Amino acid sequence: MYIVSIRLLIVDDHRLFREGLKKILKETRDIIIVSEAGDGETAIKKANIYNPDIILLDLKMPGMDGKEVLRRVKDIGIKSKFIILSASLARGDIIDSIKLGADAYLSKDINSNNLIKVIRSVYKGEYPVRASLNKILNENIKEEEMEMASGDLEKIDLLSRREYEILSLVASGFSNKEIGEKLFISEKTVKNHLTNIFKKIEVQDRVQATIFAYNNQIVS
Repeated sequence: MYIVSIRLLIVDDHRLFREGLKKILKETRDIIIVSEAGDGETAIKKANIYNPDIILLDLKMPGMDGKEVLRRVKDIGIKSKFIILSASLARGDIIDSIKLGADAYLSKDINSNNLIKVIRSVYKGEYPVRASLNKILNENIKEEEMEMASGDLEKIDLLSRREYEILSLVASGFSNKEIGEKLFISEKTVKNHLTNIFKKIEVQDRVQATIFAYNNQIVS
């Protein structure tokens, strides 16, 4: 059976932590560690060289921190997905990372099995943001007082009833498969709807779509 390979770049300033991650992930058949980096500058260079599917990124590093790495890699145009793996659970760090385009934010206390599940889920574009952040995401969006932009109402008006429903379900943490089962449509149809939704509300992925939904009270 064909096995999809998930190409991963590990970025953390602690060598022992990187070694531990490599040992855990090498036990899988589908996750390949293409390289590693111990600082932000090296991380950007290696992201440019290897173009990994996922960058597993520490947030707190000396010199260039994880947020700046995330920002610069996105600016370059590299399409890698980002999983923040951090000891910090500060709400400001979490919401900043999500705003910058992180696909998941995890505590370094996560167990190895759950980490592997998240990597696979992020790779498929189905990681449930709301479920992972629970009340933290919701509270931060409220505390940051993200006000509805005037243009957002026009974007929402472009959505069909079905698209609005799917956007609400995505923001509530449901995967494409689960949405399809709820609405009695195929997973492929869900993906097609999401492509149209992202275009209409001008977002790049389901993380940004979730923030848009919370910001505009599509889900609460």
